[in-house]
Amino acid sequence: MRWSKIIGIIIASVAMISCISQYPGISDSNNLAAAAASQEVSLVFESSELTLVEKQARAAAVKVIRPSLDGHGSGTYMIMRGRHVVMTAAHVVEDFSTMMIDASADELVVGRVIYRNHDNDLALILVPKLETRTAARYLPKKGAQNLIGARITYAGFPGRHELLTIRGHVANVERGMIISNMFGWFGASGSVVFDHHGRTLGVVSAMDLGDWYAPIPLISIVWVAPIWNIDSEIIKVRLATEPPIGTARSFDGAMAPRRGGLRN
Repeated sequence: MRWSKIIGIIIASVAMISCISQYPGISDSNNLAAAAASQEVSLVFESSELTLVEKQARAAAVKVIRPSLDGHGSGTYMIMRGRHVVMTAAHVVEDFSTMMIDASADELVVGRVIYRNHDNDLALILVPKLETRTAARYLPKKGAQNLIGARITYAGFPGRHELLTIRGHVANVERGMIISNMFGWFGASGSVVFDHHGRTLGVVSAMDLGDWYAPIPLISIVWVAPIWNIDSEIIKVRLATEPPIGTARSFDGAMAPRRGGLRN
């Protein structure tokens, strides 16, 4: 169906251009129509450059905003054990019990933090079903085996940008973190990182500081908090026992001491 639409657009575009070349006096409105058809063709082919995993990451990406409105991170909308959640970084939610989830210009909801571990920089927010986002599949990578060199991607909201799709690869696994070669900046923290199979590897956690004596963020070296450090048993209990959003107050998630060092 998709290819038949593309072929149809191409044929229509070629026909319009052919008519214009045969009849130089054709009106400007027809010129505009031909230009619009050509532009649609280019847009169709441009969108096809995204992989299926990248499209899914974009469709599930959200902004995670603190109740104090003093900053935002990113997150990914998922379904885990039949519940709707947003996965993000623990340093994004800090010690708040609720967070605002900006799904789109037309959808802003309040979510309840049900899990956070500052030591591993992972957090989960229980949310209502989102109408403008499509939940990504939760397929956690079990460990670091055969990970170096893997192609990876995430979709998030670094700085003041709208949704960006970022690509890269795993450079190493060290200090309990996945070290990746890809772009990162403030605001992208919490974006779920997927490999090219669609498996969840973790969340964007920090930018590398390079020289520890003169710390300068290296925007191409990004630390990813591994998903295999998440406490699956606690999450299983929380998802089974948490009441729906709006019926009860949240309780604090699983707490752990904050690890030292600068965070994204």
